[in-house]
Amino acid sequence: MEDLMRSQQVENILEVAGDLFLEFGFVNTRVSDIAARSEISTASIYKAFRSKDTLYCAVLAHGIEKLKILARPSALEGDPVSELLKACDHYQKLCASPLFRDLIRAPVEHTSIPISFRRMMCRQLRSSLEQMCMPALKACATGGVLDPRRVKEAFRLLSAYIEHQTIWYGLFISATARKSVEKVRIADEAVRIVLAAYPSKIGEAFDLSDVVVQSA
Repeated sequence: MEDLMRSQQVENILEVAGDLFLEFGFVNTRVSDIAARSEISTASIYKAFRSKDTLYCAVLAHGIEKLKILARPSALEGDPVSELLKACDHYQKLCASPLFRDLIRAPVEHTSIPISFRRMMCRQLRSSLEQMCMPALKACATGGVLDPRRVKEAFRLLSAYIEHQTIWYGLFISATARKSVEKVRIADEAVRIVLAAYPSKIGEAFDLSDVVVQSA
């Protein structure tokens, strides 16, 4: 029971610290503030985490674990093109979420994060997002609308397009959040671009003009 309480306490610290780091930034967040909102002593936090840097890295690792859960692919039920759009729409929503944005920005804004930890974060982010779309891409290859030899390249193009539109434009360039209709359009564009770039047969791009695809 004591171990369970300790685990729940650490979980609470990580959640509270994550909220404060996101709201005020690493530098402006004090451990005493985290302790006060967590309703525990500052000494208890330092007992669990050696320093604020250690706590910050733990918050990022905790965020990666939450992202892995959110990025788990759902069972494929419809036609492959529809399933690919669902995956793209889910992918974009995650890219637009506060969790994902914070994980992306953290290594850029806080140079004290060890390079090994940064590399691990990048690998985990890519792996989590890849597992979301890869089943749908493989289904498209099996269904004859995508070159089966180019599935990995198709994912790279897909992710580059969605991440650019969602993160770099939506987060850093445009101050106004995109509307849900525009999010569906981006997912639709991503599907069209990928299937046109890597058709199942050279020179025979799949025509999506007559296909009605519903996002998740």
